[in-house]
Amino acid sequence: MRASEFITEHELVFSRTGNKLKTKWRCTSGQRKGRVVGNAKDCDAPIDQKKRAQMKVTRKTKSKVAARKAKKTKRVNPASRLLNMLNKLRKGSVSSGGTVQKAYKPPKTTLKGTIKPRKTVKTTK
Repeated sequence: MRASEFITEHELVFSRTGNKLKTKWRCTSGQRKGRVVGNAKDCDAPIDQKKRAQMKVTRKTKSKVAARKAKKTKRVNPASRLLNMLNKLRKGSVSSGGTVQKAYKPPKTTLKGTIKPRKTVKTTK
């Protein structure tokens, strides 16, 4: 047996590119921990320090605008909504101990009873 069989440095996740969903990898250890990459071997690739420094500057200047855009996209875009559901299903289906848990079910939303009709009041003069 190899050590790589016991140590998992990445896990499979769904990611959105435009309006299409693709499977990518989330790094679980190392310098890229938490980052989603297209190829599993990119988790171990060396970091480009020049790009890292430039990205820090970009994040400082554009973070509020990007956050506002991302929030709207995640709420409105059908691909983003499907992506969220798929990743929740994937995450909730098996726990770290290997036992099967309940799959994610989206909450039931009904409009019954939420909007009450306005009562008309008759006035007599």
